[in-house]
Amino acid sequence: MKKLIIVTALLTLSSFTQASNGSKTPLSLKNSMAGFASESIEKSTRLLYRLSPQVKNNITGAKVDLLTNTDSIVQIEHLDGTTTTFSCFRFDDWSKGGTVLKKEVVCRK
Repeated sequence: MKKLIIVTALLTLSSFTQASNGSKTPLSLKNSMAGFASESIEKSTRLLYRLSPQVKNNITGAKVDLLTNTDSIVQIEHLDGTTTTFSCFRFDDWSKGGTVLKKEVVCRK
């Protein structure tokens, strides 16, 4: 019985470690639609800053529309009333030499 408890505890800990892969974001949030919406806004904002660094202090808000489980549209609102629109796509990606499957989000203008 002790061996069963120890094996169960080790499997639970190792599966959690592999699932989170050192990330501070729980796996359940990252794979959820809320996680997809959050990453869509984050990736869009980062892309906007790379394309136009001068707009960094002129953003007033952002809105994300989840079209499907893998597609979203992000609208970033600027101080002057204009918006910049990005389309984002979520897909499965293998990392660590093909040993860890994770969700990745990419956006384009």
